[in-house]
Amino acid sequence: IMSVLLSIIGTMVVLGWSLGSIEAILISIVAGFSVDYVVHLAHSYNHSSGDTYERLQSAFSEMGSSVLNGMVTSVGASIPLFFCQLQFFKKFGTFLCLTIAYSWIFANFGFMSLLAQAKLPLKEKKACINL
Repeated sequence: IMSVLLSIIGTMVVLGWSLGSIEAILISIVAGFSVDYVVHLAHSYNHSSGDTYERLQSAFSEMGSSVLNGMVTSVGASIPLFFCQLQFFKKFGTFLCLTIAYSWIFANFGFMSLLAQAKLPLKEKKACINL
């Protein structure tokens, strides 16, 4: 979330946006947009079995296409907002597109790489026996 937030703020500076009420509203919703892909991949990784490599492969094969399609449709939905006359909608479209793109990049290449390097030992779930 912090990587996406810093990337968005840096891009806003590069685009020449000053911090006003529109930008403050947009920054306040970054966390909600940026956590989605990480949560999906982490959930899939957590519920996979095997060693780290097998879990990563399983997470990408189970959720990778869904996460990619979610990113493509969200970015596609933001493109018409680029052409709006109202400043809020124009900035919101740019913000949404950038947040979704950064979130997808950091989830797939940053978060999953960290999981691969960390090699977290996850215990296998034991079956419960009801008496």
